[in-house]
Amino acid sequence: MRFNFRIHKFNRTLFVMYSDTQTLEGATSLLKNGKHIVMWDLEDCSLDEAKETLRNVQKKYNLADIYIVSDAERSYRAWCYSFVDFKTLLHILLDTDHLDYIFFYYTVKRRKATLRTNNKKGRVKQKIVCVLWSYPMPIIKTNIERVDYDTGLEKRGLSILLGER
Repeated sequence: MRFNFRIHKFNRTLFVMYSDTQTLEGATSLLKNGKHIVMWDLEDCSLDEAKETLRNVQKKYNLADIYIVSDAERSYRAWCYSFVDFKTLLHILLDTDHLDYIFFYYTVKRRKATLRTNNKKGRVKQKIVCVLWSYPMPIIKTNIERVDYDTGLEKRGLSILLGER
């Protein structure tokens, strides 16, 4: 169970969340040369819908092969090894239907996208479910930043809001 507690008073907010968490491994879009590889986190769509929106941005931005993985129904992560600047990455993400808005929020906040590479508790191992072929780009693993991060097991829960608004 997840509990959110927020007090807002005098243009200040105290926010506390209590939830079971897990530590995940991930990779970021930011490369050592300052460019980004393109990453997506798509939610609440079918595989056909994910493929359609990713094909559209692949064509519009002339992107390399796109790899789509999944570990749960209606939940997909994707990436391609085209190198783009941060502004172009944001344009690509905004042109993508079914994008997870939390993924977009943290991409903007951290100035780099992050996708998990290991398994969430209670889910099967991620596997490649589709490749959208365009043109190949070399995979340079030494350029990719690896990170560990914590996330809540529950995405929704009880919220207690006190104060103005």
